[in-house]
Amino acid sequence: MRNRFFKVYMVYTLLLLLAGAAVLAVGQKFLNDYEKEQVRINAEIEAKATSTPLPSPTPVEVVVERYRYTIEVPKTMTVKGNNVTEKEADYENKTFVIETSTPGFEVTVCDEYGNEAVLRDGEKLETKTFEMQLLDLFKVDLLKTERSAKDYVVLETEHPDYKWCYEFADMPRILKYEFKDALAAPELRILDNLNEEIKVDWTEGHFSRTTPRTLKHIPEDVMSEEEAMKYVKTWSLFLTDDLKATYTFKDKNGNVVPYTPDMKTTGLTYSVKHPSDHGFSEISKLLLPETYRYRVLKEYAYGADIRTVSKHKPDPVFSDESIDNFVMYGPDVFAVDVSFTKAIDLWSATNSKWYARRLDKTSVRVFFVADPDSTAERKWLMADMTTLTEDSETREDYE
Repeated sequence: MRNRFFKVYMVYTLLLLLAGAAVLAVGQKFLNDYEKEQVRINAEIEAKATSTPLPSPTPVEVVVERYRYTIEVPKTMTVKGNNVTEKEADYENKTFVIETSTPGFEVTVCDEYGNEAVLRDGEKLETKTFEMQLLDLFKVDLLKTERSAKDYVVLETEHPDYKWCYEFADMPRILKYEFKDALAAPELRILDNLNEEIKVDWTEGHFSRTTPRTLKHIPEDVMSEEEAMKYVKTWSLFLTDDLKATYTFKDKNGNVVPYTPDMKTTGLTYSVKHPSDHGFSEISKLLLPETYRYRVLKEYAYGADIRTVSKHKPDPVFSDESIDNFVMYGPDVFAVDVSFTKAIDLWSATNSKWYARRLDKTSVRVFFVADPDSTAERKWLMADMTTLTEDSETREDYE
């Protein structure tokens, strides 16, 4: 019985030893496989580390110091430059913000007339106003901008020299131009009434040209110079009470002496019969009706003052005749200067004899307007007359 138990014990022990050996073998294999796998994993990790670089660390943010400037300019101006931003605008000005990384700034300021100026930190922006007066006969162009010069007209007035003609003709007016908030004088091209360019000379911001350019002679297709001279001579005769008057000359014996323009009048007496209107019916044919000049002469013709005019021999002698300074203001109106010297023989009512010869020097500017009556005999009528120079010289030619 004992031997049997011992055998069983021995067999059981042997089985345990065999099982333990098997476990050790399996464990050893597991350890060996684990070590191999770990070596493989480490190799893969090392291989990936060499082929794909790791991301660099994020750098720390560097804050650069900034400088901020604010400038104001007139609304019509613009500002160009780096880092320039337009801000809000008030009633008169625009605000621009300038940011720089270093102290100071430099920008370009532009006005509405095409002028530019460099503005730097610490400098003051200077602007000017330029004023100009021109006749509307002249053509004006701004050279550095597409805007029309008419946009800068602030006032339109009548020319004082043409005041009596505006009612009857389209006379030129004076235009006042104003160029405000300018960095420099605007560049202009001005053509006068003869299409000749005018040089603009600014004097303390002002320029004026209200006199048109003139021609020496009247163009033949407008009016002959002989006709223009006849108009003014007739006018001058009216003012001396000489139109259509009838003169009778007598010698010392009372005999009538027929009058001739070249006759000697020494020792002769004369009488004169005036037309009832003192010649107004003649001169009125040359005047534009109802003008200021027409009304003045008509009142003079029928008034009392004309009876005090000095008497003189008919057919005065004209000399030094001159036509100058023709201006065509439009298709229906022109002006011209007419000058001459008129010699007249004066009669002394006190002594009943011819006592002197007087030289009347006349220079006038006459404004002619086209006759509104298209069927009228004359194309042009006098609308106004301005005295340029007037002088008289009396010579004691008679005994």
